Amino acid sequence: MDFSNKKLMILGAGRHQVPLIQAAVDLGAETHVCSIQGDYPGIGLGSYFHDVDVSDMDAVLQLARSILPDGIITTATDVCLRSIGLVVDVLNLSGSGLEASSSCLDKVLMKKKLMDARVPTAQYQVVDDVESAVEFFNQQSSFCVLKPADSSGSRGVSKVTEQTEIPDAFRSAQNFSRRGVVLIEEWLEGEEFGAQAVVRNNRCEILVVHSDVTTAPPRRIPIGHGCPHEDEVELLSEIRSMVDDAIGSIGINNTISNIDFIMTEDGPKIIELTCRMGGTRLPEVCGTYWGINFYALAIQLALDFNINLPSSPQGKPNAAHNLILSQSGVLKSVDNINQEFVHEIYYNNGDYVAANAAQQAELGYIQLIRDDASSIMPDLLKEVKRITDSVTFMEE
Repeated sequence: MDFSNKKLMILGAGRHQVPLIQAAVDLGAETHVCSIQGDYPGIGLGSYFHDVDVSDMDAVLQLARSILPDGIITTATDVCLRSIGLVVDVLNLSGSGLEASSSCLDKVLMKKKLMDARVPTAQYQVVDDVESAVEFFNQQSSFCVLKPADSSGSRGVSKVTEQTEIPDAFRSAQNFSRRGVVLIEEWLEGEEFGAQAVVRNNRCEILVVHSDVTTAPPRRIPIGHGCPHEDEVELLSEIRSMVDDAIGSIGINNTISNIDFIMTEDGPKIIELTCRMGGTRLPEVCGTYWGINFYALAIQLALDFNINLPSSPQGKPNAAHNLILSQSGVLKSVDNINQEFVHEIYYNNGDYVAANAAQQAELGYIQLIRDDASSIMPDLLKEVKRITDSVTFMEE
């Protein structure tokens, strides 16, 4: 494939977009990195940098009209999906258009389309006030969850086990919604797992099922993944048609789609899906198992290349996990990581490690690749604990 005459817009220049930018550079594409100015490591990696708010659809479209790219893409962020969808539609590029990207971002639109297509998912209702939420809660046989209709990153999500918790949960969800729209849905109990669906020409050609390690409910923020899932064969047979229906109902196309599931007592149900690859090192985990560079594959899809895909995994079992700290501060020391682990530490001693809104700081990640799949996750979790326990901060 000749990438030398291809222009690619990549939206976002943060740490999690760096592997995508580097893959585009390595392939030889003319790479246009788009982001606001800031301390973002991807800014200087591409052929060109453009200072633009990637969430501003009109600004991104204006820039795209001047660049005339052959493709546009992002990974591990949702803030620019509408911008990508608009450019795809207006410039007739490969990818998911504005209606699909909007449906991925708006949980109400997504749920309606999934239910219209009879895709198993949680029962839900849009609620305008606390009273409506209480009425829905009292109709359920178990717990519920309240969430903003249009926020990502699990912000404003609350599990409700008693009626008295609803007022605070409603206000939290409303505060995190850009439009003040609140959704209440039945709480799905069970193991969370996920899949990356390689979608080409409106068809899922590869479906990679992976295990998830998440923070405690209700937010269930992913912090690690493993591949293959121990029940891979059974799960693939259960979710394949479900994924086809979900992708078709949303209109996701020519991308790698991140899909979240819960295995309930009634079988698997989709929590949500989106028109980009998952974060938390999912491209590395799934790519290592299948023997494919998932960043390069996503770029090829965005550029509408004709790709030869393997029919089965050609790589090795593996898992990756973020190194999460419960505080911020100036890093004093951290133990050396066992040489068997692929890893990256984002900070040097003396750097300030900042916590996010959830009061968690991401120090880096580790990945373990082995032929023996059964030993990977236990040993990975042991090393995660050893490393995070070893971290010390300088006294203020």
